[in-house]
Amino acid sequence: MKLFTCTLLLIALLMCGCAFMVKDFANYGKNYDKIKLHLLTIGDDKEQVISKIGEPVQVIGSKKFEKGVIEVWSYEKWIAQMNNDRIDKEYWLYFLDEKLEQWGRPGDWSKEADRIYEIRHR
Repeated sequence: MKLFTCTLLLIALLMCGCAFMVKDFANYGKNYDKIKLHLLTIGDDKEQVISKIGEPVQVIGSKKFEKGVIEVWSYEKWIAQMNNDRIDKEYWLYFLDEKLEQWGRPGDWSKEADRIYEIRHR
């Protein structure tokens, strides 16, 4: 009976250890799912964006102009690879005065905050 109990305990410990090894704690909380940009609508406020696609990974930056504020949020989609998870895609969302103005990949629009402001407030 003692041998059977020890064997079960050993098996349970091994299974728990394997379960912890499978989990990649370095990237815990990263988004491996598609970012559902199709749910967004130009003009959505920040709360609507968060309710549709979740919290941003970070705020890239913010710039104040005479007639408004541009704020840029970042969303990332990660790809899982053996011991080397990485960012697959990154999207930036541009807000003008708390409303979604446009979104896209970084580098799609260089100096975009200035352009948004110039177009909207000529």
